Amino acid sequence: MRKTVYLPDPKLTKKAHVSSLNQYKDMYKESIDNPCEFWGNIAKQFHWETPISEDKFFSYNFDITKGPIFIKWLEGATTNICYNLLDRNIRNGLGDKIAFYW
Repeated sequence: MRKTVYLPDPKLTKKAHVSSLNQYKDMYKESIDNPCEFWGNIAKQFHWETPISEDKFFSYNFDITKGPIFIKWLEGATTNICYNLLDRNIRNGLGDKIAFYW
């Protein structure tokens, strides 16, 4: 079975957050190699009601002999998704722009 890859229009990729497959692969590798730094930089782009504590940014246990298995991200931090997705963009002068085409 032959797979076909449809690349996005170059006009769109110029303005995209991730503008190439190579950039995506680099970002993915960084997220695996340095998850706290990578996701910490992403988290800085958001408004936080309760700030992120660096000592509670990311913790995990995958070894059942050391207790219950768990993964915790941004423990104790709180945000307002509506504010991040809508309100702050309106406050930044983007209220008349279409956010998403369906």
